[in-house]
Amino acid sequence: MNSVETIIPIILMIIIGYSLKKAKILRAVDASILNKTVIYIAVPALIFMAMYRMDTDILPFIAPIPVICLTVGTFCGLLAYIFSKIRNYSEKTRWSVVTTSSMFNSGFLGYPVVLGVFGSDGLIRAIFYDMGSMILFIAFGIFFSIIFAEKYSSILKRALIFPPLWAIALGLFLNFINLEIGFMISNTFNYLSSAAIPIIMISLGLSLELKGIKENFEAVFSVSIIKLVIAPLIAFFIVLLFGLGGLERQVTIIEAAMPSAMLSLVLAITYNLNIKTAAACIFATTILSLVTIPLILVFLS
Repeated sequence: MNSVETIIPIILMIIIGYSLKKAKILRAVDASILNKTVIYIAVPALIFMAMYRMDTDILPFIAPIPVICLTVGTFCGLLAYIFSKIRNYSEKTRWSVVTTSSMFNSGFLGYPVVLGVFGSDGLIRAIFYDMGSMILFIAFGIFFSIIFAEKYSSILKRALIFPPLWAIALGLFLNFINLEIGFMISNTFNYLSSAAIPIIMISLGLSLELKGIKENFEAVFSVSIIKLVIAPLIAFFIVLLFGLGGLERQVTIIEAAMPSAMLSLVLAITYNLNIKTAAACIFATTILSLVTIPLILVFLS
């Protein structure tokens, strides 16, 4: 499936979610229920089956991918921090800009795009990139707990019990020991996996909110440039340094081009950062990425 055939249905599903909210058939708060369904059921099933079926011989080739994610995220965060310092943003706003610049929506948007364009083999690489995103989330949680004198136990607990992480571990474990799970379990997980993408996209549509972009335009503009232009460029050069090619190269670059992570809003809420700025950056980068991602896919093809 080419990039256009993948992106257009994704855009349409997001529009469906947003339209359902505008028509008051579903509410923005309903996205929370859908997100829990995705995080606790559908995505873990999708990840588990990908890891269970993975050819373990590729592990040495995909092992650098989480490291690349961390490197790209760190560079982007530093750029955002320097920009925020120059512009004299308040501490809360500065860290909202940094987190939305550093963290990738490598799961909620990255999985559907990569799976649609590159298939199950690409999804495996996307899952490994998303490992780096989760490490960034944990690192920010611990860091904020230190500078704001808060407990980081809630963030650490959220990360340690995060179902997709356990799905990776269990899928790889059963793969390594070559344990047959049987057709009933396999079919059940396949059905659950097929629900992941549409629920993710409709939930994303419900979560989008136009308010706040105008009053945070400068921050939104800077984060959009960092996330959607600079991040994939950094990833491109790092991939060259690592000598990655093929699917590893393509998936890593396209995952680096993903918009700001929804989890950055979790950090903003948990540590009382500038929530409006974070939400505006997430919304703007998500909408703009629906234009930039296809362009990058064309470049990679």
